[in-house]
Amino acid sequence: MMRLRVFILTASLLLATLPFNVTADAADDIPTNATNSGVHDSLVAALAHADLVTTLQGSGPFTVFAPTDAAFAAAGIDLADFDTDEENATLRDILLYHVYSGQVESSAVTDGLSVEMINGDDVTFSVVDGVVSIEDATVTTPDVLSSNGVIHIIDKVLTPPADLVDIPAVATSTGIHTALVEALIQADLVTTLQGTGPFTVFAPTDAAFSAAGIDLATFDTPEEIAALSDILLYHVVAGATYSTDLADGTTTVRAVNGDNLDLTVSASGVTVGAGNANVTIADVAASNGVVHVIDQVLLPPAGDICYNMVSHTIVAGADKVTCNSYTYVENFSMGTQTITGCYNTVTHAVTNLTSAECSAYAWTPAVNLAMTASATTIHTSLVAALTKANLVATISGTTDYTVFAPSDAAFAAAGINLDDFTTDEQIAALADILLYHVVAGTTLSTDLTEGMTTVSAANGDDLLIHVDNGSVMVGSSMANVTLADVPASNGVIHVIDQVLTPPASVDPFEGVTCDVTIGIGSTGYAFSPAVVNINVGQTVCWSWEDASMPHNVKEITGSKATTFVENGITSGDAATTVAFSHTFTEDSTFYYACEPHVALNMFGEIVVGDGGEEEASSDMSDDDSEDTPGFLITTVLVSMIGALVLIERRSKGE
Repeated sequence: MMRLRVFILTASLLLATLPFNVTADAADDIPTNATNSGVHDSLVAALAHADLVTTLQGSGPFTVFAPTDAAFAAAGIDLADFDTDEENATLRDILLYHVYSGQVESSAVTDGLSVEMINGDDVTFSVVDGVVSIEDATVTTPDVLSSNGVIHIIDKVLTPPADLVDIPAVATSTGIHTALVEALIQADLVTTLQGTGPFTVFAPTDAAFSAAGIDLATFDTPEEIAALSDILLYHVVAGATYSTDLADGTTTVRAVNGDNLDLTVSASGVTVGAGNANVTIADVAASNGVVHVIDQVLLPPAGDICYNMVSHTIVAGADKVTCNSYTYVENFSMGTQTITGCYNTVTHAVTNLTSAECSAYAWTPAVNLAMTASATTIHTSLVAALTKANLVATISGTTDYTVFAPSDAAFAAAGINLDDFTTDEQIAALADILLYHVVAGTTLSTDLTEGMTTVSAANGDDLLIHVDNGSVMVGSSMANVTLADVPASNGVIHVIDQVLTPPASVDPFEGVTCDVTIGIGSTGYAFSPAVVNINVGQTVCWSWEDASMPHNVKEITGSKATTFVENGITSGDAATTVAFSHTFTEDSTFYYACEPHVALNMFGEIVVGDGGEEEASSDMSDDDSEDTPGFLITTVLVSMIGALVLIERRSKGE
């Protein structure tokens, strides 16, 4: 009786929360209750139009946020407008944005709660003074219970968030990034920023491009396009970084062009770069990242090399001031001289360049190692050798290397003629020489300490670097570093005055003719082969490199004996690398073992000629022969047993 009263009281309270003309039966499903409510005719019609009635009659449970007829009218939704497959798909997306998989009553909703609706988009709830809102719609009647879930009546139709587009599409749609989009097209970066990313893009407005005086018509050569690309990629950071991800103060990140970029958060907002460009609009979401609108064009920090845009050469060792000090003069009087040519006001050097070449020096970002070597004008032979050995691509990638680069004079002194390298073996030898000049990573002269340092060259050999009072020498021949720290985008070049020669490979059996070579078996516990037959005067070599465990050869007193011959033939102490040979000069049988593994029956046998006086076949590979003691004993026993049987039979017959 008490339970019945509680049920009646609960039902009365529930009905009291419903609009005057809304009726609901907890035994009916969601579409039925919506149909009977009297305020959801538009919703029910939309569900029927989108073929979702059967879906919401399923077992669920579902939580449905049900807009009223007034909400549908206010939203201006006309079902007659939804007649194509695409339009009906849009209608389904809208309706399923109002449905959550699972039953959630209003008491379970907390302020700031975010959940994913059946259409795949997220919604966020707010709770203020006990009133629940979903996005910008208010729940006017909560908790209308149904057999397969719960209905919450809301006063607005929810609109799913627009599908995100990629970063270039976002920039195109803003109306204030026309110049940026054109620049991306000019630099062939649109496809890059359409990639999966994610990327964070600091997007200068058209006004910012105008203030920077950037004229895209001036970027038409490959070098100028590369410079434009460098500028644009200085505005791009890998990963999606929202303004809320930044801590107060300055954070330094790596831009995609390779330069550092400062992001500063203060009470006045977010600024970017050394020029403190302001983020005027933050967190514009894209399908592959996020866009922050800024009011300046960011310029990458000063470059690394002095590069001539006309001759494509560099001034190795020049600094920025020197690079910017070239000027073309005609009949210029300096002391007692009259100068016509390209004059550097810092070094006072005069070169015979045209006016166009003289004005083409620029302090620019470094290029890769191969291009840098080509541009030094003193490494023609090195570049030709790299090309011959198919190594240009190797040192042109993103991997950092330190290259000790012999000058053309060094190649001439070494007498290297690239025409002599024609076969695969000869080209491999050339590659070995060149890679002996390459070390992984970027090592500046300032990174080196006084004294001797041994590093591993890219060809696998050890390379000696010697620093003496600041002077750097390389290799056993002590080649001098004549110009250090020429920067490249993927490493550094040190110019040297000799071609380095890799250490010769030492043949451990030089001068020895190996008639038979014995190694270690695959198990690591056997010689391979274990038994060898040779002629008198022949040589046996035992050879293994980097075995998994130490082994040796040591003479024993007999077949599978565990006693070693004093002062006998041996390769010495057990080692992982062994190269040992012995020439046998008379008929004999040499028995030996691996000392560390004698308990594991690691034995070997060399039969020389007829095997010597103790002629016998090995018991390590064949079954016992008829001449062995075991066979004779077995024969005697069989004979004795036969005789006893015969005697017994005769006794019984008598």
